[in-house]
Amino acid sequence: MVLVMIIVVSLVLFVYYKVQQTKGRGPMEKYWYSSKGSIAIGIFFISFGINSYNSLGSQVAAIVALVFVIFGLVNVIFGFKQYRTFLPLAREEVEQLSKSE
Repeated sequence: MVLVMIIVVSLVLFVYYKVQQTKGRGPMEKYWYSSKGSIAIGIFFISFGINSYNSLGSQVAAIVALVFVIFGLVNVIFGFKQYRTFLPLAREEVEQLSKSE
């Protein structure tokens, strides 16, 4: 049940961050929201893979779950690296945009 909640919350966060990405004022802010969306979809893939293995329990489900977990980990790792890279740039961009208004 907990995995299902994580799946739903991560999908909702992914959609939220993608909508925020389209509303972003500057390119760095858009990249920042994109990285947060990548982390959310990575968490979705990890929890979906674990949940599918728990519910099915076969060898095929184990292989599919392993692929989903690896793909999710890659998304989370690279999304976190992008998040750390773009966060200071996005803050600086927002400050500059607020000063110019």
